[in-house]
Amino acid sequence: MCYRGLHHLEESIKNGKPEGLKEFGDWNTIYEGLSQLAPKVQQSWFEFDHHYSDPIFNDALKVVFDKKPKKIFDIGGNTGKFALQCLAQSKDTHVKIIDLPGQLSKALANIKKAGFEDRISGQEIDWLGANPSIPQGADLIWMSQFLDCFSEAEILKILTTCAASMTKEAYLLITETFTDRQKFDNAKFVLEATSIYFTALANGNSKMYPSTVFMDLIDTAGLKIEEDTKLGEFHTLLVCKLK
Repeated sequence: MCYRGLHHLEESIKNGKPEGLKEFGDWNTIYEGLSQLAPKVQQSWFEFDHHYSDPIFNDALKVVFDKKPKKIFDIGGNTGKFALQCLAQSKDTHVKIIDLPGQLSKALANIKKAGFEDRISGQEIDWLGANPSIPQGADLIWMSQFLDCFSEAEILKILTTCAASMTKEAYLLITETFTDRQKFDNAKFVLEATSIYFTALANGNSKMYPSTVFMDLIDTAGLKIEEDTKLGEFHTLLVCKLK
């Protein structure tokens, strides 16, 4: 799906915008258009995304439910895969998916089709808007491969917004594939090269980050890391709480 868009790479670097995205539609970021991409393009995108996230869900669920959450906010819920597994894992858990309108609509439809309509809800959000906000009340906030879709300033805004909604007892869980935590240099290279996709097609200003950048942003947002865990071969799970 990236080939034609990559022809606009130089233009994207100069402008800080995903100029290659015009090959698919008129959106500011690819996330606004995911639900509207042509079927084969959409299939390629989700298969790539799920290739990295799906294998670590079982290990992640153990950490999530060790916290005994009654209410989970799934931020950037995508197709609802993780939310669906949370609902299947515990009959006492309610999940609120917080995402852009297109993805949110599809995720909620998938989950309701699976029979969990009474324990799922959603909130539309545009994190690039002036004053994004999320409600209070979450025992646990979940973000998987989400924050790397934003610039450092935008990541800080998201983390600060989440911190403002949290109680001292609430957890914020961040799952990422950090470039500086790969066992092999080739894996690090592949992740760093994926940054070209973010520049040309996704949003124009983010990349795959080293963990050190996230550590600083988490601290600046008023949060502290309580657990730093490896998931599978490539992922890191950071369990954060208010300072």
